[in-house]
Amino acid sequence: MEKTTPEAPIPVVDTPGDEPCAQIWSVYISEAEKYDKALVDSWRGNMNGMLIFAGLFSAILTAFIIESYKTLQPDMQLLTLMHISQQLANSTGTVPMPAPGPQQFTTSLVCNILWFISLGLSLASAMTATLVEQWARDFLQRTEMLPSPVKRARIFAFLYYGLQRFRMHAVVGVIPLLLHMSLLFFFAGLVAFLLPVNNTVAYVAAALLAIIFLLYGAMSVLPLIRFDCPYKTPLSNILWSIRRYSYLSILRHFRSYREKHQSALDSPHLHSMIDAMVETATVRSDSREERDQRALAWTMKSLADDDELEPFVTGIPNSIWGPQGRRRKYDNLIRGLLEDPQVLLGSRIEHLMLSCESGLLEPNVKSRRQISCLKAIWCLGMMAEKNSWPVQPLFFLQGSRFLPPPTPNTAQYLPSISALAEWNTLCSLHGHVETLSAALRDGEITLADGGLPDMAQYRRSLEEFLSQRRRCVWLYLIPITSGELDLDELSKRDVPLTLHASSNWVRQVSQVINGIPPACWNGVQYRVLLSFLQQSVELDSPPYEFELTCKTIQTALAPVDIRAVGHVAVTFADTMRKAVGVKNPSINHVDVILGILLPWFDTTRDIELDVLNHVTDSVIEYVNNRDLNEAICRVLQDCDLTRVWNQVIARLSTCRQDFKGAVSKAMWHLAALFPGLSSPDARLSSWPRFNGDTLSVIPVAPYSASVMALIKTHILNAYEEAEIRLHLQALDTQILANEHRSFSAALMTELRKIENDWTLMAAVCSLLHSFVTKGQTGRPVQLLESFPTYTVQTNPAYRDWRVRARAAVHDAIELIPRLDRRMEEARLVVATQFIQACCDDTGLPYRALDTFSDSLMPILWVSNPPHPDNQKNFAAALRSLAETPEIMQDHLRLLQSLVGSPLFNDGLPWLDDRQAILTIKSVLQTYLTAAFGDGGSAAQSRRLEDILNWLEMKERSFVPEFLLPHDQNNAGPSRTN
Repeated sequence: MEKTTPEAPIPVVDTPGDEPCAQIWSVYISEAEKYDKALVDSWRGNMNGMLIFAGLFSAILTAFIIESYKTLQPDMQLLTLMHISQQLANSTGTVPMPAPGPQQFTTSLVCNILWFISLGLSLASAMTATLVEQWARDFLQRTEMLPSPVKRARIFAFLYYGLQRFRMHAVVGVIPLLLHMSLLFFFAGLVAFLLPVNNTVAYVAAALLAIIFLLYGAMSVLPLIRFDCPYKTPLSNILWSIRRYSYLSILRHFRSYREKHQSALDSPHLHSMIDAMVETATVRSDSREERDQRALAWTMKSLADDDELEPFVTGIPNSIWGPQGRRRKYDNLIRGLLEDPQVLLGSRIEHLMLSCESGLLEPNVKSRRQISCLKAIWCLGMMAEKNSWPVQPLFFLQGSRFLPPPTPNTAQYLPSISALAEWNTLCSLHGHVETLSAALRDGEITLADGGLPDMAQYRRSLEEFLSQRRRCVWLYLIPITSGELDLDELSKRDVPLTLHASSNWVRQVSQVINGIPPACWNGVQYRVLLSFLQQSVELDSPPYEFELTCKTIQTALAPVDIRAVGHVAVTFADTMRKAVGVKNPSINHVDVILGILLPWFDTTRDIELDVLNHVTDSVIEYVNNRDLNEAICRVLQDCDLTRVWNQVIARLSTCRQDFKGAVSKAMWHLAALFPGLSSPDARLSSWPRFNGDTLSVIPVAPYSASVMALIKTHILNAYEEAEIRLHLQALDTQILANEHRSFSAALMTELRKIENDWTLMAAVCSLLHSFVTKGQTGRPVQLLESFPTYTVQTNPAYRDWRVRARAAVHDAIELIPRLDRRMEEARLVVATQFIQACCDDTGLPYRALDTFSDSLMPILWVSNPPHPDNQKNFAAALRSLAETPEIMQDHLRLLQSLVGSPLFNDGLPWLDDRQAILTIKSVLQTYLTAAFGDGGSAAQSRRLEDILNWLEMKERSFVPEFLLPHDQNNAGPSRTN
């Protein structure tokens, strides 16, 4: 076997590692093959045409040269005749025959030179064209030599970049230039040939040559100025390159100009001609918009068959909506197609929809066409804008008579389209009013200057508005009267074309138009949305693009007045019952509808008590029976959570006795969704505004203990999350800065910030005031007084408020450190109270394990020893829970969760009371050894052993050292361990 010497090159071959990439390279081959074959085929086609032209031209040129080259040799017969003529002249004394002059010889020489150059260029172009054809065939043959995709791809790349490297594109572009130059030389030689023969004919040929030269120059220069010019010669590329390099040279040498005019570097003249054309054709401009409009209009006119029209209609939604939302780039194009009387896109869509009922289509084709049309109509409806054009997109469709009847395939589209049709009507009416109001204001200015406005235009605009109003379902909400004035009567009144009559008519119409209250538009908008929601509830699946349709109709929606809307509470209750009855394991459109309707009650004031209680009872039923936290959070995410919480709490004192349990259960479910340190699947994003009265709520058993534990825990969590100290200091700074009564925006901002913080501090003080705590001073936490209400009155009243406010802020700032030191101890007390409630003989409170695991256990960490009474109380509660005679298994699970909490981590630093230590040790040894040791896992057993060892060490720390055994005294750990 021959060995490879170190000097020999190491061969590089394809390795098996290339095979997995064969599919990727196959894609490259398919794309490169299409491009390269198209390029080579275009070269070969051009070369064939140029070869034919060069052959014919060379033959014609040769015929001329055969006659012209003779003039370059002396004519022997002519010389003989001249010699005879000279002899006769000498003998007879007559005038001899004149000899050919030098001018005649020069023109003959020039003619032949030009024609021979022309012939040489023609033959050179023919030869080069022949070679290009050979090179093209060779290029294609080389790319198809090997079957391996990887090797073929690399050969494609190798040969193509070779074409670029050796500038074959330039060589191919030179061939027509040679032919063009040959033709110009031929015409120039023709002029020189004819000049000695006949001046008139020569001048005609010269004029023809000049015209050809000017046209050729124009066709060479025009593409450099107008990129859409179809005329182009090979000289154009040369001129473009000269200008490009000149432009770059100027920018390169004049740095200051380049720095000041950085945008000049982005000029299309710095790119190739093709790149400049592409950029000019695609950049957004008015001319491009016009071209696009004309192109699409021509397309629509050429689509005579429904099968051809369907793909166009199918593409409309993608031009209006995309993955990122609304696309406005094509709004003008779509509106142009709708408004163009020769296109009438709306009528074409209607005709395409009606063709589905002809009975000639297959069921799948009919369904596909109907869905395409419905999607296009929906997208057109989404283009409506309230403060834009009076004429909206869906107005170009003649009503809804062409819509198909509800079927399983079309039912989900019809409610969305009907809602958008009403939305288009509302936007149109609003646009008419805005346009007419602006026109009337201009008319009043014109009349004030003594001129007459276009009264016919005003009358047409008014009649269009009234006609559109008659089409609106909610027309009674849009008044057209003001006192004794009525727009219907004013639109029919004959107004003389006088200054006084016109001014009076314009003033009266302006009075009615400007008197239309803005709230009426809001009322119509709410009714359109409510009607859509009511139709959507009836469907088993959400309507087409349900949330997008709702979002569009809700645009700029002001707070609603429930009394004006009507039936909202009934709709909410019916929707809630369906949401609960469906038992859908995921969020559905009915949950979304509830999430839209419920915030309406938050923004409404002075609601009748019966209506409010009806809505609250519906919320309670939904929260208790909708077994999906994500759905409940979706319904409540846009609500005023404080208002909802207070309404639910208020029902405890106003509802029937048999309904108090449902209210208490709903309170637990709501409280379980408030933010916490644990991370369940679904949590609300904020707490309600807790205050001192929050803890006065008394739910009924078995919910009371769980609800109160959750409320107390959330109060503590919310207090730690709030930046109360910063807000208090900022408020104190603003009060100090405003010595006199003021409407300072900064002061008002800080007052608004402190409202929630102050009520939260009051709730924390109420919580800590109810049990003994251990602090540095030993003082109990006093209740926090309410913050003085700010009212801008007299200066003395403001000064009095300022003194009281600063005193209250300072008291709160001094109270914060004492509250901070008691947070951990407060959590221990809350857990103790909950454990004590679990020791009742009637059984555990409602969802006790969930309450402890999700809310209490994650935050149950105490780093410093609390008050001894609190330690004893916790130990006693633990013993009572372990000794509960009934429902032992549930109590054991709660004990296991408690022992697994952070409270029993890291050596129990919070435990230093001897009685509490002995009690906890006794409980763990007596009641939990079997649960953890025998039936538990190895990890649980090790944890129990660690806890018992920590308790053992703490117990020995209370025994005098002389009573300890010698080996234990030497080997035992210290208390600090």
